[in-house]
Amino acid sequence: MFESDSAARSGGPLPAEEKERERAVRPETIRLALTAWELESTRGGRPDTPRARASLLRAHQRLRTEMEERRGIPPADRSLILGGDEGADAVLLIHGATSTPAEMRPLAEAIHAAGFTVYVPLLPTRANLAPGLGDVIWRACLQEARLRLRFLREVGSRVHVVGLSFGAALAIHLAAEEKPHGVVLLAPALEPRLPLYVRLLLRLNVHRLQWVRRKYGWSLEVLEAMEKARPLLSRLDMPVYAAQCQDDERIAAVSLRMVQRKARHKASRFRLYPAGGHGILQSHGSAGLYAEIVDFLREI
Repeated sequence: MFESDSAARSGGPLPAEEKERERAVRPETIRLALTAWELESTRGGRPDTPRARASLLRAHQRLRTEMEERRGIPPADRSLILGGDEGADAVLLIHGATSTPAEMRPLAEAIHAAGFTVYVPLLPTRANLAPGLGDVIWRACLQEARLRLRFLREVGSRVHVVGLSFGAALAIHLAAEEKPHGVVLLAPALEPRLPLYVRLLLRLNVHRLQWVRRKYGWSLEVLEAMEKARPLLSRLDMPVYAAQCQDDERIAAVSLRMVQRKARHKASRFRLYPAGGHGILQSHGSAGLYAEIVDFLREI
């Protein structure tokens, strides 16, 4: 989502002893990392049971919480992992460019309540980078999402991907490469509402020049992710659910039509709301969008 930074932190130089503590690895972190590694490495010689998958998920959840707590990430903005029913499908949810898993929590909880395992990883976006690291490095975000999808394949029978805004652009990249069972694209960031000259900068590749990056900042990274996602739409051969608001002030409504034209699976669904802006989850989530997404995931 394109919204205010919810977790950016200010701070001056750290005292020497505090820096030393920051560098040190706590015994608890080492223990949790070893537990997760041992569980995963020993599964190769054992039957793949629901109990083993649940243990692996819990170990990963504890390790992730420990590491993000150590980074000083506020609890509401940390990765969210919720185990589902035995043998349930897993759902990876990908948040927006300037936000955190907090924006996806209500949807994640609605999907989890239907029995699914859900994972909303904290991506390396502007909302949680240290001061001075303001760029969204979209390829790093994509790699993080890719790793979490592959992890979910270890704990779920099938994996679905849900992306919001910039997260939807990443979901398209993942869907083309990793072929999840289903994809949900919400306010998909494919065609931005931006002046023509800014979009030309992207097409001319001058956004990589330092002066351009200083002037326009991280958003050009997001534009590049959009630009490279559009040609991948034709490779989405799985069921797709896509929704957008006609009055979206950030993303042009033609983005939804792009998805609709390219989606090939007969079980795909599309919804264009007349109003609601870019905050589609806030505007329509509890009013029926959450339920519609859950129904789609159950039926495909």
